[in-house]
Amino acid sequence: MNLKQESAAEDSAAVIESIVSQFQTMNLPRLADQAIYLGMPMSNLENLRQTLNSQRYDDEKRRFASRLKYAGIAKERVADAFKWGKDTYPLTEPSVIEYALSIEFVKQQKNLIVAGPPGVGKSMLATIIVCKAIRAGFSAKYKTAHNIAMELREARIENSLSKYVRKLQSCDLLVIEDVTFATFDAKAAQSFFSVIDDRYGRKTTVITSNGSINEWAGNFPDKRMGSALLGRFYEEALLINMNGAEDMRLKRAKGVLENIGRSTNNTSA
Repeated sequence: MNLKQESAAEDSAAVIESIVSQFQTMNLPRLADQAIYLGMPMSNLENLRQTLNSQRYDDEKRRFASRLKYAGIAKERVADAFKWGKDTYPLTEPSVIEYALSIEFVKQQKNLIVAGPPGVGKSMLATIIVCKAIRAGFSAKYKTAHNIAMELREARIENSLSKYVRKLQSCDLLVIEDVTFATFDAKAAQSFFSVIDDRYGRKTTVITSNGSINEWAGNFPDKRMGSALLGRFYEEALLINMNGAEDMRLKRAKGVLENIGRSTNNTSA
């Protein structure tokens, strides 16, 4: 066999290996047999590999979209859309935000607390983390605390409370938005505590807050539960303080108005 033939044989073997690997991933053992493809023309092998690659890409895209929908995320957000630095968030070291975006804390089953006023990027950061976690194979749920309180009450009325609680307990990553905006009645408070208590030290919970979590916990229907919740929220948690940051939504709105004003002036001129 000359060098050209050897090279063609190596290329063919590499393509066959790729095809077999993809059929194995698809759990199709009968098609994951190298003997099927030996002697097949290279053009046919390459077409088959490209078809499988395209199919796998489409399948992964559909699975990701389905998992996003299950999590409660309408659209994927990526880290490039989130700008941070010492000037952007003066009370938080940029390295802490960078670490949060790496989702290492999710892998380590630690919690994250993001505090700050409306419009500074808490939701965007949390959404990006959820999307990255799903990409990495973690299951996730993204909910506002108000919706959790309401859904706990509805689940109790519909006799599906235990199922709903287990769903929140079992996901790898649970994001609870605007925790200080939620009001729990006594029974919903017990169920909410059950969720957080079960996740404690086992799963990752991300909490965003517009106000004081301590004050919110102090007004919890059961004071002891409120105190216990604080401990479970904060122990070994990553903290990101976005207070002192500029309202990004307001900044964008001002930018739009300024552009409209300039366009109007140019038209008038």
